[in-house]
Amino acid sequence: MTDKRPSDMPDPSVAIDLQRRKLRGRVASADEVMRASLVEVRRAAAPYVTMTRIALSQLARNRLARLGGLLLAAFVLLAALADGLASDLPVVCRWHGAVYVLPNLIRPAALAGSTCTTMRKESRPGDWMLEPLVAFGPQEATAVVLAPPFAGGHPFGTDAHGRDVFARTVHGARTALGLGLVASLVLVLIGVALGAVAGFVGGVVDTLVTRTVESFTAIPTLVLVLIVCALVPHPTTATLLWTIALTRWTDLARLVRAEVLLALGTDYVTAARALGASPWRVLRRHVLPNAIGPSIVAAAFGIASVVLIEAAVEFLHVGPPSTMASWGETLGEARGHADAWWLMAFPGTALFAMLIALNLVGEAARDALDPRLRDVGGEFTEAMRS
Repeated sequence: MTDKRPSDMPDPSVAIDLQRRKLRGRVASADEVMRASLVEVRRAAAPYVTMTRIALSQLARNRLARLGGLLLAAFVLLAALADGLASDLPVVCRWHGAVYVLPNLIRPAALAGSTCTTMRKESRPGDWMLEPLVAFGPQEATAVVLAPPFAGGHPFGTDAHGRDVFARTVHGARTALGLGLVASLVLVLIGVALGAVAGFVGGVVDTLVTRTVESFTAIPTLVLVLIVCALVPHPTTATLLWTIALTRWTDLARLVRAEVLLALGTDYVTAARALGASPWRVLRRHVLPNAIGPSIVAAAFGIASVVLIEAAVEFLHVGPPSTMASWGETLGEARGHADAWWLMAFPGTALFAMLIALNLVGEAARDALDPRLRDVGGEFTEAMRS
């Protein structure tokens, strides 16, 4: 039996060819050779486990993360189908010779001022309609005030203004998620931008951003929101959204600044600078990717924070005039009507479940994106190769 010499054994490594060669009939530059070599290395390393796959595997194996994800998906589905579940106009109808598809969404001018109740009374021969699950809108006031659940076609009862609590709970999910997502996106953009610039540039810019962060952190967000709503003559929902977004970016900015300062001391950043990479390329390709993990976690917790602050402002009735359904507003009405338990039970349960779901997802994302999981990733890689 003949043993193979080391030179006869296949080499599993991938060599990077940095010599000048012809690409498509011409002599390639150094940048093109480097780019082509990196593409070859990326193609050869594709079957191996990456940190993204490790993080997704950690999330999939976390039972609490799956529970939070299911709850969050249920709220997203509820918000998307809110008009089909509760609306004052039908989903599809034939009215006075014309067929309307999704009038509860497009609100045609021919049906202005009409509701499912009035359309039932004024229908003519040949007219028909497919009503939603609950034929009442979130802002539609009826004569039935503080009706208990399942009375008069109201499964969750009505509030002090005769509005259907089921409709306000379902549409409140859309309000909470919409405001939370937009405000969270804005605060992530501001926090990542200012934190990255402060850590990368340093000097006066770093001092200015740090002092600004400390100033905003010294005052609670809810107090700032109340001050802005009191000073603005005619506050709107956009006022509330921008106030929350412009006061919640401070925590993320500090995290991103710390990640940037940590990345600037690594060997790969030093090598990139030695190879002549521009500061913008170093920041974009080698430094900012380290802020992806904290940004995802901050977005999840930011949505929960925005939802809670919006509910608190509406609960205190100090926010802008409400043109959308809000869980906090319904909860605030329960203060003056202690016997109407449904005003507290249904929107309070929805608010509690959404906060729990967002916090579970945020905690799981933070654990999965923690750099200390590299050892776990190594064990996972060996298990997959075996």
